[in-house]
Amino acid sequence: MPEDLEAGEGLVRIRIRVEASGAAGPSEDSVWAEPLGSDRYRVESCPFFAFGVSRDDVVHAANAAGGGGPVLDDVLEKGGHRTLRLVLNPSVDLRSAPVQRLLERLVEMGCTHELLRPKLLAIDLPPEVDLAVAAQLLQEAARAGTLAWEWADPRPS
Repeated sequence: MPEDLEAGEGLVRIRIRVEASGAAGPSEDSVWAEPLGSDRYRVESCPFFAFGVSRDDVVHAANAAGGGGPVLDDVLEKGGHRTLRLVLNPSVDLRSAPVQRLLERLVEMGCTHELLRPKLLAIDLPPEVDLAVAAQLLQEAARAGTLAWEWADPRPS
């Protein structure tokens, strides 16, 4: 989301601690959220690294003792959205025809996506979107060597 949304729409950044997975990666992620009062927020964007939180979830996030804004403590209420993430293979460009066809198909289904340049995308699936169909599209792209993908919320079982 653009930086100007914070002031323009009253959204704030919620920081999310990322679980250590043994691989190198960030220790923290963030999402935009709408303040609801009493340290409660409605998530308005997708995480790129954190698991278990999606758009429209209501979360509890208190300000950290050292400052830096609110930090997610708990997901209080699931909003029904799901998050999938994908990373493009190094030889694949975001503007390539296979990637653009995949993104167009997901948008036609009702999904939205956010990009962390140059190769990472977070896909938001609203409640009415068939998760199995979206996962099948991503799996086909993975088999074709275009990308790798993962479940971010719900977590894989």
